[in-house]
Amino acid sequence: MKDPIIYDTKAFPAQLFGKEIKREVRLIVSPETTGDGRIRIVTTTVPPHGVADGHIHPDADEYIHFDVAGKVRLDGEEYDVPAGGIVHAVSGVRHECVNCSDSETLHLLCFFVPAFEPYGAYPELIRKTNDYLDTL
Repeated sequence: MKDPIIYDTKAFPAQLFGKEIKREVRLIVSPETTGDGRIRIVTTTVPPHGVADGHIHPDADEYIHFDVAGKVRLDGEEYDVPAGGIVHAVSGVRHECVNCSDSETLHLLCFFVPAFEPYGAYPELIRKTNDYLDTL
């Protein structure tokens, strides 16, 4: 058996995303960093009572795992998400994640299938992630 690859996701470099509410985004798997062109895996944080900026991925479905309870808005409709719940945001659907906690940071684990084209702050995050992976 080949040696497994085990990532400490919290050790990956972070990039701040968001306009008013800042989120720490970490890129774990992507075509540009690990060579896996099938998927992009990202972690992000949403502070207490924070809302991740609403956005659309026109060419990728996103599966979003919530570690604490929160809400998701899909094309303006709001749904409760339990702790440990997963949301499927279909490509083309505007979505935003809401942290309803008074004290806990919401950690999201996001899987994009297929991997979307990098935009915005992603090129800088890709560079930081490749630098980090070169040290392993």
